[in-house]
Amino acid sequence: ILVVIAVPSITLLARQYEEPPEDAITVKAVGYQWYWGYEYPDHDVEVISNMLSKEEAVASGEGEQFQMAVDNRMVVPAGVPIRLQTTAADVIHAFAVPSLWFKQDAVPGRLNERMLVIDEPGVYYGQCSELCGALHGFMPIAVEALPMEEFEAWVVEQGGTIPGAEVAADTETEATDEEAAA
Repeated sequence: ILVVIAVPSITLLARQYEEPPEDAITVKAVGYQWYWGYEYPDHDVEVISNMLSKEEAVASGEGEQFQMAVDNRMVVPAGVPIRLQTTAADVIHAFAVPSLWFKQDAVPGRLNERMLVIDEPGVYYGQCSELCGALHGFMPIAVEALPMEEFEAWVVEQGGTIPGAEVAADTETEATDEEAAA
């Protein structure tokens, strides 16, 4: 019986240590007392995520529950490997999103990394799951998975850049210049 249980368990444990592919999108979640910061180094974007008050959550019109609603969600593309890195600025936090079966500690001075793939677009909620101080219960996590085109539009809206888009734009400009010269 133990051998039958061990085989799938060991397989599952090994899968959680898979390296993200080179082209994975990097998102760095930084825990602060008592909010989350999300950095997108590949896209030159950084957002801070604070919990909304009860009045703000109701006024947002998104139908989110108080203590789960945030002003800025962690936005990622669906169906794409994500290199999720976690760290903390002050005390130990834990980035936990149960509906994604994902939990990773955020430790000051240490960068933890795991691959995450969200198959379906949607909003997924979590919470800091490490007792990190007086306002620990006020550190919700809201992850919004979007189709790739909508994610890229969000990046541009935030003032970021799309890797490879500059190369494509330069190539188009060169082709247009060559056509004009001919």
